[in-house]
Amino acid sequence: MYQLPARSRSLSRHLGLLLALGAIIAPPSHAGIVPPDTSYALAGDQVFPESVAIDQASGRFWVGSVKDGTIFTGIVGNDAPVEVFSPAGADGRNIVTGVAFSDGRLIVLGRQSGQAFVYDAKTARLLGKTQNGLAPAETFLNDLVVTANGDIYITDSVAAVLWKFNIQNNHYTLERFIDFSGTIVRYRTAEGADGINVNGITASGDGKYLIIGKRNDNALFRIRVADKSITRIDVAPHVLSTADGLVLSGQTLYAVENIPGSVETLTMSHDFTQVLVSRETMHASFAFPTGAALCGSRLLVVNSQFNSLGSPAAVVGTTPPVLPFRVTDMAVPGKQAAGAAAGGCVDQ
Repeated sequence: MYQLPARSRSLSRHLGLLLALGAIIAPPSHAGIVPPDTSYALAGDQVFPESVAIDQASGRFWVGSVKDGTIFTGIVGNDAPVEVFSPAGADGRNIVTGVAFSDGRLIVLGRQSGQAFVYDAKTARLLGKTQNGLAPAETFLNDLVVTANGDIYITDSVAAVLWKFNIQNNHYTLERFIDFSGTIVRYRTAEGADGINVNGITASGDGKYLIIGKRNDNALFRIRVADKSITRIDVAPHVLSTADGLVLSGQTLYAVENIPGSVETLTMSHDFTQVLVSRETMHASFAFPTGAALCGSRLLVVNSQFNSLGSPAAVVGTTPPVLPFRVTDMAVPGKQAAGAAAGGCVDQ
């Protein structure tokens, strides 16, 4: 039965936010184990990170810089400094948006370059790369998802296309899976953030459905993979604001919102066509958050600071970013906070 959306902002958690901020600043209380709410620092004064990927077996995560293409790596729950996995400019990679881990590989997107790179996730060796054949003004590879059967789908915020990333015998290609022209997903051309169309993407646990977010319309759509049919998801007005990264766990969708800077927890109907309940969570460490990934009961959230001076994104600002750039490690909204022990995501 459909329930009226119950939107409950967690602004009342002011004391909790202050405590969380203290946890971010304070050093870990035990070597090798981070406190319940903490963050990982990314070295550099112009990082502007965007997305995060996690190997669920090991807890290793990767984050890329939109500014220069550096890829960083660390381990969830480990207080060791985050390291550079692949330096800026390596393999002609000068920008990184979406990242995803799949079968020992790290897939990395290059925004307006139209490129997708594939790396050995252990050695950082380039396994291959491909390009979608579009000019920089015609494409904006943004986010990607790996489904249960290993299929990989990529959003494009400028070209009205959902791409499928194919891997065959170490040969990589980008296929036009859906052309959104003439569908209910209506792209528009505009300057700045208003020209960012489809952005975040996630998939149901069985791989039958994809959920995409259209940032400039604050809208969500469900795609049935088998027949490519598209349904607009019923969301109450004003629930979503500048939705970016999406993470789906069971019937719960976590939507990262750039502004006001929050994570929206959405309880979905059984067929993913309705949002039944919504709850917004804000955190003291959030700074124009853009991407997220689950690691057991932990949620990693990337703080891009795209709204600050020097940002390479469609949204810019006049105030310098707060250094260092950070990835927040927090309890999944609605779940009890607990310290994050290093060594994989299953039992965290």
